[in-house]
Amino acid sequence: MPQVQAFMIICGTSRKRKMEESSAGTPTKKAKSLIGGQRPIIEMVLHNGPRKNKVKVLLDTGCSISLINQETVRRLGVRRIPHAHPIRIENYTGNAVPDAGQHHTPPLRLQHQDHYTTEEFEISPMDPEIDIFLPFDWITKHAPQRRWTSEEVQFNSPACIQNCTKHKRVEFSLTWDEDECKEASARLIGYVLAVASENPLDLIPEEFRQYVGVMGK
Repeated sequence: MPQVQAFMIICGTSRKRKMEESSAGTPTKKAKSLIGGQRPIIEMVLHNGPRKNKVKVLLDTGCSISLINQETVRRLGVRRIPHAHPIRIENYTGNAVPDAGQHHTPPLRLQHQDHYTTEEFEISPMDPEIDIFLPFDWITKHAPQRRWTSEEVQFNSPACIQNCTKHKRVEFSLTWDEDECKEASARLIGYVLAVASENPLDLIPEEFRQYVGVMGK
């Protein structure tokens, strides 16, 4: 089994540019904070546990995965999770980005006004003007809308209005995955006990009733 997983990430700009950078993303002119600037950089809020911090986010159609600047991670105290095997991250020239692909973040909430998403980020050296890269897939799913009267960007498509709310980001759900249960590394970390009732089985979904015997009173 190979020890290194590889994928490509193309960030920032065209391959036709002659100047090569080792970081993911290339600083050029000073970017504006609105979509109408030289680069589409938007100010958002990153929720890191109880802490909320303003971050500069680049909507990058040439990028293939969500990225966060390693300096932003250090500055904001974001938890770093090591990869079991390092992965290869490449910049727009096709060269590997040094010190990238070693760690990723836990799921973090990203907010723009009343629009919320939950993202995991690969940690990488980046353009110092940018905290986060959001890739093409994210932009496609959350299509930005621009006000005609200003350069302000909004994420107010019908799908985003319905699904990208604060409530949707914090609601909790469970699913039963038979394949996961068969994994050798799976283990019991706790269980849910049904509340008292004259007929407790009424409170337990039929597919789980075979496990009633392992539950206490």
